[in-house]
Amino acid sequence: MTRVLGADTAIGPLVRALRADGALVRVVPAGADKEESLARFGDALRFPEWYGHNYDALYDCLLAVVHAADGDIRVVWDGTAPLRTEHPDVFDTVVRLLSDAEDERPTFRATVVDR
Repeated sequence: MTRVLGADTAIGPLVRALRADGALVRVVPAGADKEESLARFGDALRFPEWYGHNYDALYDCLLAVVHAADGDIRVVWDGTAPLRTEHPDVFDTVVRLLSDAEDERPTFRATVVDR
């Protein structure tokens, strides 16, 4: 299940702790809306050119990235509080997709930093 941390979470120590476990860590800054958030996932995770900037493509590309990784991969979705407040449906959908990807691939874990 996707872990959600609060506003007092310091990103540096979190990333260092995840890397100390030997995982590949990618930080994805939240966007102001669906379009920007999906674009930031694509940029941070280096999705392929065919990435369609929609929820289905996000899920498919997440799984492709995880499958291609040599080991464990951790995604930190940072700064989500404004998105959660302004676009709760987008926030909820992305968290659900991250959780679904975790269920599909045990080498993948996501952390949402809600600040």
